Amino acid sequence: MAKFLLQVLGIAYLESRFIKRQPTWILQGFLSAIGFTMLLYVWGSIEALKNLVIAYIITGAWGLGLNIVAQSIGWDKIYKGFEYRVASPVTLPIYFAGMVLGSSPFLITDIVPALVVALIFKMNLLLLLTLIPLAGLALILGAFLSLSIVLRIEERTNISAITNPLYTLTITLPPVYYPLYVLPEPIRSLTLLLPSVSLMELARWITGYAKTSYHPLIPSLVLAVWTIITTILVVRKFKWGLR
Repeated sequence: MAKFLLQVLGIAYLESRFIKRQPTWILQGFLSAIGFTMLLYVWGSIEALKNLVIAYIITGAWGLGLNIVAQSIGWDKIYKGFEYRVASPVTLPIYFAGMVLGSSPFLITDIVPALVVALIFKMNLLLLLTLIPLAGLALILGAFLSLSIVLRIEERTNISAITNPLYTLTITLPPVYYPLYVLPEPIRSLTLLLPSVSLMELARWITGYAKTSYHPLIPSLVLAVWTIITTILVVRKFKWGLR
């Protein structure tokens, strides 16, 4: 176990060096989250802010996987950094865990504002802790969705030109920061097919802080299907070897 942890920490250290070189990225994300919170506070309602707390937890994990982790692995593959990691004693699970841990400081920009709002409005912090397993699923599913595309890129291109629009399509546009019930049918049912929307619908149901539109079994089935599909797509391209 000690060897496993040391190897994960080693990968995490290598991955986190760019954060030390460019700490303003963390500051930028933190200020954006605060600004968005203030916007909803002034123009929104208490219900909107409680939904925002849930959204920050889920979207923070989703964005970490879909954008940061997937980009890092994608650049590793394109610029051949992946090969020397394969040649090292680490295994694929250790590599992936290290990449996640090394990128995790980006979660601060979402978690801190969420905790502040939760404390101000006296939300049940223990209830919010129940979202941790769902946030873990959001991180893995977001990473797998993005990697299923990024790992199939052969030319040296700007990976962020793919992951950033993918984040917008799954978080900014669909009912994540706003409730699903405001959409009419059949648009409501169609948007539920997006994994990010199903994740938020489950998060609202678990906490009870925002109104839901569907029985939790339905978004659970959607997430199960997405997990199976993206896992198959990633496994076919994510080969741990020199072939």
